Formats: sequence, C-alpha cells, structure tokens
Amino acid sequence: MKKEFCEFCMKDTNCKYNERIKEEIINNDKIKYLEKYYVCSECNNEIYGDLLDDNILASNNELRKIHNLITIQEIEEIIEKYHIGKKPLSLVLGLGEVNIIRYLNGANPTKEISDLLKNINNNPFLFELYLDANRDKISAIAYKKSLGKTKQLELTNNHSKLYNVCLYIIHKLAEIDHLSVQKILFFANGFSKVFLGNNLFKDCPEAWIHGPVYREIYDSLSYYKNNKIDYNELSFDRKFNLSNEEINYLDVVIESFGSYSGSILREMTHMTSPWINARLGLETNEVSSRIIDLDEMNEYFKNIYTEYNMHELNDILKYSDKLFKKARKAKFENNK
Repeated sequence: MKKEFCEFCMKDTNCKYNERIKEEIINNDKIKYLEKYYVCSECNNEIYGDLLDDNILASNNELRKIHNLITIQEIEEIIEKYHIGKKPLSLVLGLGEVNIIRYLNGANPTKEISDLLKNINNNPFLFELYLDANRDKISAIAYKKSLGKTKQLELTNNHSKLYNVCLYIIHKLAEIDHLSVQKILFFANGFSKVFLGNNLFKDCPEAWIHGPVYREIYDSLSYYKNNKIDYNELSFDRKFNLSNEEINYLDVVIESFGSYSGSILREMTHMTSPWINARLGLETNEVSSRIIDLDEMNEYFKNIYTEYNMHELNDILKYSDKLFKKARKAKFENNK
C-alpha cells in the first residue's frame, strides 16, 4: 500500500500496487509490456500516479526492440566512451541541445538518428569527424577531452605499437605527465634499433619547441595538460602486446630516464642532433611540425652506442646520467 493522489477521489488515498501484461497498438505497432498501476482503496479505480513514467519507458523500450533502435544503455556508453556530456554530444551530432537528454529519459529517436548513434558508438573515426565539424558549438575544454578519448580509442582499435609502448611507460611510472611521456618515447625508440635490431615503432616525432612530440600521443593525452596522467582512465590492452624482450628493454629505458622531470627531459632531447637538425633555420620559439627523420634517429643512437662503448642494456644509464648533467647545467645557465 502507498499514499497516492487519486484523481477520482481528488485526494491522497491508500493505494495498492499492481502489475499486468499490457497489449497496445502504437503507430501501427503491436507491443506487449509489463504495465504498473495502483488501485485506490476507497473508490477501487485504477490510477497511475508516479508509475506513469515507468509505463511510458517500458512501452518505448518495446518499440525500440521492434525497430532495432539504440538503447538507453548504449547512449550512456557513448557518453562515457567519448568523455562528453549529454548536451555537448547532442550539439556535436547536430541534434539540438536537449535531444540526447530526451532519449536518455525514455523518448525514442528516429531510425535515422538511432543508426547514427549506433555507428558512432562502434566507430571512433566517424565520431571524430562530427566532433571536428562542430567543435565551435562546444567549449574548448569539452572538445579537447572528447578528442583525447576518441584518439585513445582509435589507437587501441588500430593496435598501435606506439600507443602500447606509451601505455606501458605510464603503467610503470604511475605518476607521470604528458611532457615526460613524449621524451621517454623518443629515447625508447631511438635506442631500440641498436639493442633490439628493429625500431619499437615506425612513427616519427615532430620537432616541436619543447622537444620531440608524437602527434597522435599529443592528441590523445594533451587534455591532462601538466597534470599526472590517470592510467586507469585510458583505453588500452592490458597485455600491451609487447614481447618479453621488448618489456625488458623498456624497463631499462624507463629506469634510465623515468626519474627525471619533464623539464629536464626536454633539455636532454634539446641536446640530441635529430631534434637540433630538424629545427635548423627556426627561431627558438617558432612553432613547427617538421618531422624528425627515423633514419637520422637510428644513426644518432648508433653513434651513441659506439661512443659510450655500450654492450649491455644497463649501459644506457651511462648516457642518461651524462646527458642529465649537461641538461641540468644548461637549464641553470638559461635561468640566470
């Protein structure tokens, strides 16, 4: 029994909760759902009260099944997957400001809109097209966060080796910022050719003002700004798809460079010839997307391998220690 307002008695009365299977025809569709209702203890009439919304939702869910429309749970999955709010998602897809909220509250989308939502749920590359086309309709922060999550999904779907290595570095160091990740990736791929026989990945960094930057990683993580990256938030394959040999190698690279701050690592990369050569002719603070050639990186680290008489992985520590001392000195002099 529950107190509900009875529109027949025009007052609050004790009502008994009931359920039954209801058959109904809506827009020529015959549906069957569990209907909830009350029976007033005073006049014995049926009333719906606060159960009306439940019945509308139940009937709409049956219509969704008949027409194979997207479910509320799938829409919620899109919001979580792309790290985007209800209103921003609605605006990005050109659905006005409140339609996504309406669908989450039980209203049914058209078949066309439902198919669009299903497609973007399964295809981050398609979602990115809508996100970029309508970025001016949402805040810059909302755009950057959603783009980051979208890029993470794309890298995961493409089984990107670069992204797997990136995630492993973040996993091992736990508290690391985006700047540091970028620089460790540069050193990790640089030494991989001489120690593993092949580069860890074929992606080339760009010669940015603050050192080498892998564009796809920047797009996927830059919304963290200078904050520590939350590993548990990222889209990833927990197995990393790395061989034992690659993991052992990366552990040494992480040990060699992972203890330094992002600003020191930036200074360290500024002392490598591949980055220096890629920025020849540019002003110190001039923005550039010039590519750092992978062959030149391999040649540079091959020469370092010879110069430091490296035979074992732990010999990388000799190079990182010396480079750190030079970088610290340069940073001190720059701050005078």
